[in-house]
Amino acid sequence: MSGVPPSPLEPPTVSVIIATYNRSQTLRHAIQSVYDSSFTDWETIVIGDACTDDTSACVESFGDSRIRFVNLPNRCGDQSGPNNHGVALSHGRYIAFLNHDDLYTPDHLAKCVAELESSGADLVWVSCAMARPRANSGLEGRPCQFVLVGVPQVSGYSPFSFYFASSWVFRRSLADRIGPWPAANRVYVPPSQAWLFRAWRSGATLRFLPVISVIVIPAGLRPGCYARRESPEHEWLASWLKDPKHREHILEESAVSEAMQHVTDLYHAPLRVIRRVLLWPGYALLIALRIHPRSLHNAILYGRRGYLIRRHRRRSDAH
Repeated sequence: MSGVPPSPLEPPTVSVIIATYNRSQTLRHAIQSVYDSSFTDWETIVIGDACTDDTSACVESFGDSRIRFVNLPNRCGDQSGPNNHGVALSHGRYIAFLNHDDLYTPDHLAKCVAELESSGADLVWVSCAMARPRANSGLEGRPCQFVLVGVPQVSGYSPFSFYFASSWVFRRSLADRIGPWPAANRVYVPPSQAWLFRAWRSGATLRFLPVISVIVIPAGLRPGCYARRESPEHEWLASWLKDPKHREHILEESAVSEAMQHVTDLYHAPLRVIRRVLLWPGYALLIALRIHPRSLHNAILYGRRGYLIRRHRRRSDAH
């Protein structure tokens, strides 16, 4: 593991932290999406979770002093350890996470920084286009289909939604105040969601920016992806994002998906809605006690802390 570099004389505005483990074939696209940002005052810190592949060579191939790699000597097994280490090494006024599977659009950082500075919020997040594998070539030969995720209720943040960490940009002061992500084996919900819930309960101002500026490509939807040393899907997506009409395509496809889900919920799963209403008093009590309301559900359903992360690792072959 390399030593901690001295603090630069002119700290960057944004520190982008990428936790990774043996996925250089997707990592290079994630880094490239930062590199292609219209906002250029950033540093990118790639934290390896004891990587044993060519991740170091992948990072070095960019030849940019703003991008550096630190490989942890011992594996944590989830993003909490690498992301916490990245925050400790960072120098930016603002902090952003980027999962090694995901991609920023070129205007993502610029829009988020502008929103933070104009609104005074502690954290902003955006809606993401989640790329789900397509069973066949589908429309225009696309290998994936899109749905929007991370869109909140009208009132803003809700602990019942999932907000990918790749969609956040926040003030360093918030990280200092809230502290590190919890380890996966200490919580019943994903560490990212436990940290965000804690930030919300602390009174932090969490602000939704209604744009689509992150593409998430979850490994959990792609069985065995860690065992493969190529990712044609990322190759296609990285090229497709250069199409100026990519947001138009995403919105069109996600609108149809949302309408289909609405019909399903309304006519085929009404008991799910009724159950949520009946359980609301219990959820409200947990929130008042500063316990993530999904913890009880997950504890009953899965029985052990960190089960969701372990299941993700098994499914994607991230041994």
